[in-house]
Order: sequence, then C-alpha cells, then structure tokens
Amino acid sequence: MKSATSSVIVSTPNRYDYLDLTDDLRRAIKDSGVTDGAVVAFCAHTTCALLINEWEDGALEDFRRHVTRMVPHDGVYYAHDDFDVRTQNMHQDERKNGHAHVKAMLLSATSHAIPVIAGEPSFGRWQRLIFFEMDEPKDRTVTFHVFGS
Repeated sequence: MKSATSSVIVSTPNRYDYLDLTDDLRRAIKDSGVTDGAVVAFCAHTTCALLINEWEDGALEDFRRHVTRMVPHDGVYYAHDDFDVRTQNMHQDERKNGHAHVKAMLLSATSHAIPVIAGEPSFGRWQRLIFFEMDEPKDRTVTFHVFGS
C-alpha cells in the first residue's frame, strides 16, 4: 500500500469567500502515485470549511446568503465573544468570531474522504472540492492524505 501526505496553504481575499481546491486535490493524488484508493482532505482550522459541491456562482451565492442569514455575524450574542466571561483558549490578539465557530460546527465540514479511481478523485459530474472561509481571511492549511495502490 502506498501512502502520501501533502499540504497547501490557502487564503481568501475576504470573509465568506470560496476557493476551488480541486486542482490541488488532483495534484496531491498524482504526486502520490496512488491510482486506486482514497484521499482524505482535511482543514485543521475551526472557522472555515471544506465543501463538496458544484462550483457555480448562483449556488455559491445562495449558500453564502443562507448560512449568514441562519447564523448572523452582527446583532446576536455569542458567549465565545464575551471576553468578560470567556476564559478558555484565549490569546493576546483574540477577536470576536463566535459566528464563524457556530457556522463551522453546523456545517461539520473539516474533512472529506474521497475515493480515488484510476488516479482521479471519484467526484460526480459537477462536484468540486471547495474551501469556504467564515472568519477573517488568513493563511489556512489544507492537508491531503492519499493512500491505496
């Protein structure tokens, strides 16, 4: 069995922006030498998500609008943002991003396992691997672990 792990560092220009990571995923598969197996795509950050869906402007805008309406950024109390009460996982330049943590927990999309067949991700016709930023943009690491034969 072959196994290979690689990472890419990504950053969006703005909050609630998307990046198509499908080419990065394909490159990780190709570089691994695996032709049949699986790849796990994993993002080790708590305020962004990996999505598998269609890269189509209307669908992406609809998703952004509904997620931000369901969990608003402003005008709602988030205990995570109440620095008079919160005592855990604090750092010197902590910012208010409770909305992004709630969105990420609802989406539960930190990783995906994707079959690899004939050296390609086994996506449906329109499926792509999409990175979605829900906090202030910054460098994010996405890891691909490919394994198989």
